[in-house]
Amino acid sequence: MSKEMLKNLIELVPEEDVEVLYRVIIKFVPEEVPEPDEIEAIIDGRRDREKNGTISHNAVNWD
Repeated sequence: MSKEMLKNLIELVPEEDVEVLYRVIIKFVPEEVPEPDEIEAIIDGRRDREKNGTISHNAVNWD
């Protein structure tokens, strides 16, 4: 079976079953192990967000 055939079969899945199909397919996607600096960056970002909060996209002065 080709990937193209699999893509075509997915199109036949009823909308209400897409979530189930997603959960099955995602199990076949290999996970990447994060590097230590990536983990630290995530932790820093979370700390910053807890301390400073966030602003809406529209509130940013893009000029």
